[in-house]
Amino acid sequence: MKQSSMARLAMSIALVLVALIATGCASIIKGSEQKVSFKSEPSEAKVVITDVRAGKEIQVGSTPFTASLKRGAGYFKKAKYQVTFEKPGYKTEAITLEGTPGGWYLGGNLLVGGMGYLIVDPATGAMWTLEPNDVSVTLKKQAASGPRDDGLTVALRADVPAELASKLKPVNLDAPQR
Repeated sequence: MKQSSMARLAMSIALVLVALIATGCASIIKGSEQKVSFKSEPSEAKVVITDVRAGKEIQVGSTPFTASLKRGAGYFKKAKYQVTFEKPGYKTEAITLEGTPGGWYLGGNLLVGGMGYLIVDPATGAMWTLEPNDVSVTLKKQAASGPRDDGLTVALRADVPAELASKLKPVNLDAPQR
């Protein structure tokens, strides 16, 4: 092999090594955002995603749907989201989505190291993986709670708690109207 060919090969290898050291594995493979899917039983529940760190609502949707969420909230800061599922007649359910160090960050950058490990992945947020990745909840029917504002509450007998059952009043539709 000629000396100039050897020099080119050495230069190519050096450039590849510099590129690996200067970039973050997680940033290249995963990116700074993650798609998270939301499902509920029954479907068509309202989903509200709130950024806990910023204290603001960032997205609203209806199940089933998928949202792209930022993995990080700043340099070495994981993202954290509060997700609530609401549907009339059902109890509201809430879960927390939170970043954990991802496999590409831990594995790739521990092997290669460099700026990706300390600068690129932490700055882009790609070092984090939001957990859980696929969110599925089963909403529970809300039991009747009694009249509100001295009004009339209509509920299925099976949904009435035992402590309210003694206060039930039958409605006779055949009785003459006053």
